[in-house]
Amino acid sequence: MKHEVSNDRSSILKTTLPALVAAVALAIAAAVLFVSFSAVVAWVAGVVLAIVALAALALAASGWIVLRRVGLAEVGAPDLFLESNLTRREAALEVPGGFRAGALRRLIARLSIGHDFLVGDEVQIRSLEEIEATLDARGCLDGMPFQPEMLRFCGRRGQVFRSIDKIYDYGRTRLMRRLDGCVLVSGLRCDGADHGGCQARCYMIWKTEWLRRPDEPAASTQVVQGGRVAPTRVTEPSAPEAMRERFLCQFTELHAASRPMGPWEIGKELRPLVAGNVTLHTWVVGLATRCFNLAQRLRGGTGFPTLPRIRDAIPIEATPLVPGDRVVVRSIPEIAATLSEKGKHRGLWFDPDQTKHCGKPRKVLARVDRIIDDAHGQMLTMKTPCILLEGVDYSGEVLNFNAQHDLFFWREVWLQKTN
Repeated sequence: MKHEVSNDRSSILKTTLPALVAAVALAIAAAVLFVSFSAVVAWVAGVVLAIVALAALALAASGWIVLRRVGLAEVGAPDLFLESNLTRREAALEVPGGFRAGALRRLIARLSIGHDFLVGDEVQIRSLEEIEATLDARGCLDGMPFQPEMLRFCGRRGQVFRSIDKIYDYGRTRLMRRLDGCVLVSGLRCDGADHGGCQARCYMIWKTEWLRRPDEPAASTQVVQGGRVAPTRVTEPSAPEAMRERFLCQFTELHAASRPMGPWEIGKELRPLVAGNVTLHTWVVGLATRCFNLAQRLRGGTGFPTLPRIRDAIPIEATPLVPGDRVVVRSIPEIAATLSEKGKHRGLWFDPDQTKHCGKPRKVLARVDRIIDDAHGQMLTMKTPCILLEGVDYSGEVLNFNAQHDLFFWREVWLQKTN
């Protein structure tokens, strides 16, 4: 099997080393202007050179971080982004002494996010009566449905896993959109029982109005009369006959529950850090990698990660898998060999974020052969079943630290059974 090496070090160095040299040269030039000349023009020029030098130094540092990630991937070590954020995983947050937000972070969160239900906080899901008092006639709050699968968790205690300030609009615009007052509660995924047996296992989204702190008294529901739990199916009279009846769930309604977000909105990068979704180290790694990849695209270089282009690939035979099977995710070149020019295998896209798990041992969680389509709410039956792996979900790194944590879909050919 012939392939072009992924994450070409020489391409990365062609950006990193000149950036470092430029940073040093510009810093020296700025220092000379400051020391040798007193004219205003010289000082302005010195400030400009110093700013450019800092930008060049930041680019060089970003290149070093990318090289570090490449090196870890080559030896099969855990990815730097995931490894530096281990204290924000579900299991780490549930142990005594796990991450807890301080008073200053909460103050900043109230100003920037609009609430202070932050990562690691213990919360109690309100009673059904309290929640129904917040719902409209469609069973929604601000466009977000309270769906039947959530009923069994009413009154339950849990911990905030993520604060969701934005979502990726799968079904409509395929853009990032602002989402207000929403969190994930650790481990609470939808089982699809009331939605035709959908097997996507999406994390359920909780409006902050549906939660309270354990020591907070329950709200009175005697005065305000609200709606009922959202229906699982709705009828759209204006739609084509084959699509007139559709499923309704949180993910089909993400567009209605969110609002547009400007491309240059600074808060979309900062709010995940404030909420505790990511550590400072993780935030720097993710942001630096994205900035470096942008520079590489501008000059036509190689970013991170990059799937190699495979020629004369040897076909890989898929092994049927069942829940509980132990597997190893195949290497990047092996998976690349199964993909079309569009990066798909039998219609399933291999997301670059999945490369973080290549070469790692994992456990099969479930087989998936039916899911609700986010765009039109129809149940889709997969021609080729997909595999879910335990604890392997989308990190959100490249989508402004998006916190939806959807489980990845895997093809059996991408996984090698080990037991």
